[in-house]
Amino acid sequence: MPISPRLMHLFIRPPRFMARQLMKSAAVPSLAFASLALVATPAIAADSEPSSQEAEWEAEWEAAWEAAEERERQMERARNVNEGELVFLQQEPSPDSARMEKRIDMAWETLANGWARMHQCHHNLDPATAVQIVYDGERTRDIRITGRDGVGQAEVDGPSVQMREIERGASLCVEAEVLAILPHPDKAGYVVDNGPFMRRFLDGYYPMQVRLEVSWPEGMLALQKSEPPAQPGLAIKANPRGVTLDAHFEGRFESRLHLVRGPATP
Repeated sequence: MPISPRLMHLFIRPPRFMARQLMKSAAVPSLAFASLALVATPAIAADSEPSSQEAEWEAEWEAAWEAAEERERQMERARNVNEGELVFLQQEPSPDSARMEKRIDMAWETLANGWARMHQCHHNLDPATAVQIVYDGERTRDIRITGRDGVGQAEVDGPSVQMREIERGASLCVEAEVLAILPHPDKAGYVVDNGPFMRRFLDGYYPMQVRLEVSWPEGMLALQKSEPPAQPGLAIKANPRGVTLDAHFEGRFESRLHLVRGPATP
């Protein structure tokens, strides 16, 4: 005689006293735990309805099981947390992942004094009570907040931007002058250093996207070398008017561009 779905469901339910003991003692689901859940109870007629007490017990059982699974997922994430080592990620980033865009606009006088205008936007910020963006005080000046969305308060404090009441998916944009380019210490030409870029929470580093654009008047400069070089997770495109880097990574990402004078430079 076929067993109805309800009868099968009731048949595999463990005895109540045993289930409560398992709920108290089990930290995470396991094969042994699952096998114990198959202890049979006396068959109940297919048309019998569970009592309110049975329904309450079943809800407690499911809640305990879900809580155990969530603890296991949290432990697994803690085991796999990145502690700062740079790892480029090859899979496509999700549309709602943390993203930072930075653009440096050089002019002809930049070759003489090193200073250029910088535009920077942080998108899809993580929710937090307070967050700060810190800049190198010797290489950054005239910081201004140009826009924000989902950030309750934001203010410039010396070489930093202090934010409070950040909602999930919030964004903030700033402008500043930066000491963008310096003579290369060992070779002909110049270096443009940027970073470290990171998305850090407590002791862990989490996936992040960075787009870095460095622009100059056409023919003023040319890219000689990029460190790190292009690879899966790091795309580099150069043309007579600048360089663009697109990176998707975990850890701490630092970029160094070796530039030389281009055909238009006197």
